[in-house]
Amino acid sequence: MKKLILLFSLLFIALIGNSQEYLDLIAEGTHTVQYISQRAEAHFDEVGRDRGTGYKPFRRWQYFAERAMDENGMLKSPEFYYNELQNYNALQNSESLFLRTTVGTWEEMGPTYWNATSGYNPGVGRITSIAVDESNLDHIIVGSPTGGVWKSLDGGNTWTGLTDNLANIDVYALAIDPLNSSTYYWGSTGGTIFKSTDGGATWTLHGDVSNGNVNRILIDPTNTSKLYASAQGGGLFKSLDGGSTWTSINSSATTGYDFQFKPGDPTTVYASGTRFYVSTDGGATFDTSDGLDAWMQEYVSGTNSWTTSDSNQNGSITPRTGDSMAFLNINNYTFPTTRLISPSLDLSGATNPTLNFSYSQVNWVGNIDQLKVYYKTSVSSNWVQLAHYTAEAAQWTDITLNLPNVTSDYFIAFEGIANWSRGLTLDDVSVEATNLGIVFSDGFESASNDFSSGVKMIGVSADDPSVVYVVEADGGTFGGIHKSTDSGATFTQLSHPFQNYFGYDSNGFDNLGQAPRDMAITVNPNDVNDVHIAGINTWRSTNGGVSFSISSQWTPGGASNENIGYCHADVDIMQFVGTGANAKLFVGSDGGIFKADDPTTVDASYYTDLTPGLGIRQFYRIGISQTDPVIVTGGSQDNGSSVLRADGNWYDWWGADGMEGFIDKNNTQIIYGTSQYGSFVKSTNGGNSVISVGQPDGKGGQNNWNWVVPFEQDPITQNTIYCAFDQVYKSVDGGSNWTSISQNFGDDIDELKIAPSDNNKMYLAIDGALWYTTNGGLIWSPSGLNLSSGRINSIAVHPSDPDKIAAATTNSNKVYISTNGGLTFTPIPWDLPNFSSQAVAWQDNGEDGLYVGMNYGIYYTDNDLGNTWIPFNNGLPNVRINELEINSTDNKLYAATYGRGLWRSNLYDASLSIAEFDSDDFSIYPNPANNEVNIKWTKPEMVTLRIYNSLGKIMFYAKNLEVFRGHKIDVSNFEKGIYFVKLNSDYGEVTKKLVLD
Repeated sequence: MKKLILLFSLLFIALIGNSQEYLDLIAEGTHTVQYISQRAEAHFDEVGRDRGTGYKPFRRWQYFAERAMDENGMLKSPEFYYNELQNYNALQNSESLFLRTTVGTWEEMGPTYWNATSGYNPGVGRITSIAVDESNLDHIIVGSPTGGVWKSLDGGNTWTGLTDNLANIDVYALAIDPLNSSTYYWGSTGGTIFKSTDGGATWTLHGDVSNGNVNRILIDPTNTSKLYASAQGGGLFKSLDGGSTWTSINSSATTGYDFQFKPGDPTTVYASGTRFYVSTDGGATFDTSDGLDAWMQEYVSGTNSWTTSDSNQNGSITPRTGDSMAFLNINNYTFPTTRLISPSLDLSGATNPTLNFSYSQVNWVGNIDQLKVYYKTSVSSNWVQLAHYTAEAAQWTDITLNLPNVTSDYFIAFEGIANWSRGLTLDDVSVEATNLGIVFSDGFESASNDFSSGVKMIGVSADDPSVVYVVEADGGTFGGIHKSTDSGATFTQLSHPFQNYFGYDSNGFDNLGQAPRDMAITVNPNDVNDVHIAGINTWRSTNGGVSFSISSQWTPGGASNENIGYCHADVDIMQFVGTGANAKLFVGSDGGIFKADDPTTVDASYYTDLTPGLGIRQFYRIGISQTDPVIVTGGSQDNGSSVLRADGNWYDWWGADGMEGFIDKNNTQIIYGTSQYGSFVKSTNGGNSVISVGQPDGKGGQNNWNWVVPFEQDPITQNTIYCAFDQVYKSVDGGSNWTSISQNFGDDIDELKIAPSDNNKMYLAIDGALWYTTNGGLIWSPSGLNLSSGRINSIAVHPSDPDKIAAATTNSNKVYISTNGGLTFTPIPWDLPNFSSQAVAWQDNGEDGLYVGMNYGIYYTDNDLGNTWIPFNNGLPNVRINELEINSTDNKLYAATYGRGLWRSNLYDASLSIAEFDSDDFSIYPNPANNEVNIKWTKPEMVTLRIYNSLGKIMFYAKNLEVFRGHKIDVSNFEKGIYFVKLNSDYGEVTKKLVLD
């Protein structure tokens, strides 16, 4: 008899009882960053903050959330930024029907490959989604969580970015229409789904499946208007109109991870979140494997509109171990009477039916009405009470209640009242009868082969379509693998005692892992017993999941020693593509996309890295030399610290998450770097080897410090460096010894800058407050900038005026400047778009040139321009800008982007002539146009073309075009109206109006 546990929650927000509650709060998108952080820290107080607990991914999320939140502490939705960018485009187009040469000359600097020297886990960047055209296996699209969608038509030898123009390039799921390979879908954050019908040239915000990251998009191959999508923290959804509208497949599915078709039979669909679902009617209905299916909660008294904005949200929970959890109970709250109602049960022909169950109390103090049991025989009939339990006891086991014989549908219900820190758990619920023919049941703790409540993912094979594998997580670690041989009707749990295939250990004996972030399963389409799973590393079974052997290790040295493949740690996706001899295994990890051409032979060359060419590095910070050629060190997520040397090549010189770093001002062979929480390292030979740097008071590397710890070099005195924890520290011997030069601020310092022209003047930021010193740190004083809401993301001190400061903030004023050493500040938001201000940099051009990098684009202003910002984005993707630095020797501006690597541009130069950049060189004909328009540029150079409608939406996009002899564009599908055609070249941009009639 199959049993699945029934959790009886007496408040409707059952998610609060989830040990990973903060993940659900993030997905909901309705809570402040501060509240989510408080709930997360409470969770980690219980489970710990060691490696593998999920604390590191949380701190990473928190860092970026705090930098992007508005003055109310909230994060804006993807739809907001999508619309804001369109509005800004429309405004710029309507006001910019002229030439501009001062728009930037951005070029990509990489890295688009890895070249390890001291880096112990090399890779390029994260890949979270892969889709391959089954009719042409060389046609591949991949998605990076912050680097957008990329396309290859030659099997991964070369790549083209497809989404640099969008206001959202966060990608977590991809799909190619199986009947039209020019139609793509990709799923993003906030439940949003984008669609392209022209092979990724242009995109539309197409649908919304509620909350959370979209983990999976599945298209019915027989009817491509029917789609399925899962959203972490949102649920499981289906669409019957090509993704325009979506409905939930099952109300019990509050989170979603996977969808799979039964091979060869798309009328059978498998789905998973924390439960497993199956549909045998083409997605019309979905059932779980337990006979009692999803129960409905009904509020008999009290309220079901309790929200986190209420004043009573600060209660606690009392989680139980194992398969149960306590209920949330809130102080000063009118607790409702809640009824949990079973689905309709068909008891026709049954004799002597019985209801069987057990239940236990959770911290029951006092004698109160605790549990009532009811039945009724139709939706409209009245409930009939079977039992009423009030006696105080620890638990009741194996209760049997007789039910009357009926010839109709049947409902049962349990009703309870909650109070502070009290609740109950129902187990082993079943309805049985002499002639029933089927047992309706719930409950799992007494059946070793049944599912737990962990996250699940699904594997199937065309070799035997009736076989289904389900792998589960237990927190962040491996929770088990289950196998069905009857298309998901019943499952057997395979025995893997004490094994953890989601961790680092090659034998599976550690207790680490990051599931479901790093968790995958796929099955060889040619061999149903060839099962592959992944967590940190990848694993393979050749006996149907009975045993697994490791197939890749997360370090090149470890892989070589074990004669297995190297694949960058943290596998997000794993899938077979093709059949027969063409069957290939693709893996997306935190280092890129890897492929096993022969998935059945595991050796040192098992995986081929297809990532070279993908510009998806997620830089946190950069440090540049003041030389030409420039030397750049950059710290990135999951791919350590890398250095761009004078020869133009990148080398990976340090692992982990790379953070702040800098190049020694007098010796470019000396490089400093950090990893998360302020572990300091340096190299004295250009990155060929690494030595540790001392930590002030033993602080560095402990996870109670900032995710990115400020780390700076003195601009004047050699071998003097600074760092900031809750105090500012100074070293005069290159980091061997440290001395505190500030009071203890009682909180983590977010930013620290030393004035380039006067090292006695320094500035630091803590949340929204800026402090300064004029005497090298002897006395620190609060400045005139102390935001009542929001925080300071970046500080820049003018190169030649130590009293001139700029600050990028998260509140609505975006940017503040001071000209008197921080005594007073003036906000200068002016006409900036409503994006998040991330980084600032001064240009010493005599006009106080100031750049601000936002989560979409870079903007410039100076004394001559007046109260306006001009976009400085020519050739730059719409990507988050984490840091800006200027090399005054080569006169370039360098940008560290989070998702598109390093970029650089010539500095703003108002003297640039437009004499050779004539608008007459750009012609559009015919205009007005009808079905086709011709674009011509009289200069023999590569250009980028965009066509916007009047609302600012991109209708056509192409880059690296040669239009010297003209280029025809089909506009027959465009609606009649006014459009704007923008041409960008290395010299600048020109915009002209196009009329379609």
